[in-house]
Amino acid sequence: MKLQTIVAALALAATGAANASLNGMDAGTASSVAFIAQDVTSTVQGSVFVDLGYTFADFMPASQGGIGNLSDVNNTVVWNFANNTITRNGQAVAGSNDFSAVAPFFASAGADAKWGVIAGDTVGVDYMTRYLTTGTPTASNLTNQIDSSALQLVAPLWTRTAAAITSSADNGSYYAATNTDPAWTGSNDGGIGTLGKWMNNITWNALTAGTQTNFVFANGDGSEEFVGAAPAGTTTTGLLNARGTFTYNAAAQTLTWQTASLAVTPSVPEPSTYALGLVALAAMGFAARRKAK
Repeated sequence: MKLQTIVAALALAATGAANASLNGMDAGTASSVAFIAQDVTSTVQGSVFVDLGYTFADFMPASQGGIGNLSDVNNTVVWNFANNTITRNGQAVAGSNDFSAVAPFFASAGADAKWGVIAGDTVGVDYMTRYLTTGTPTASNLTNQIDSSALQLVAPLWTRTAAAITSSADNGSYYAATNTDPAWTGSNDGGIGTLGKWMNNITWNALTAGTQTNFVFANGDGSEEFVGAAPAGTTTTGLLNARGTFTYNAAAQTLTWQTASLAVTPSVPEPSTYALGLVALAAMGFAARRKAK
């Protein structure tokens, strides 16, 4: 393989939407990250599920053995559900998207519909189940997280949604019009799950009716941390609790992930460096003149 091809492939892997199909939690750190939303007021509660095109590994913090792709500083990713695009730091992300299920869901749902972003790894090295989940858990929630059944997490949502999505796009979406749909986001194998508790498998409400929420990395043993914590010296404008933040704009149909920004200051050469550079230029000019004589 030519060097240029290798470089291009590595660049795409680092910045592009990684999965060409919906990967369940049994895919480990290659499992897909999803945007979900539920109607909480109508008599026939619907939901929507969107494959965001990134994986568990992309958001996994470096402190947990991750690559820090999207958990590191200087990340702004925008999913525009209205025009089927994903951009990262202003650049279009390669891949095809079908987010058409979002509009009909929010058109039929109440104004207080709740949303969140979730992912999971049921084959983690240290713990059977690891989560990425939105929400604002309390200290008690974080220290009492209980590992959940892999079957409960994988079968009801990712597997059934993957079967329901008919689009051939790299990143698709699915609108479950009623809570009797097998791919409704509150379903579990024992029946209907508690609304907002991600199928009863986490101890806090993973969904919010607000515009912003943080993202939590949670191990099955109860140890958790927020994704995208801001290092010292960074700018946290627009972030919730000075941590990585998801913002949903219902009017524009956009979801934004943002981490702290760290200005990159170009290095300024020391005065001695300028002096040496001038001496070198003078010497080159002198040599050229002698050669021309």
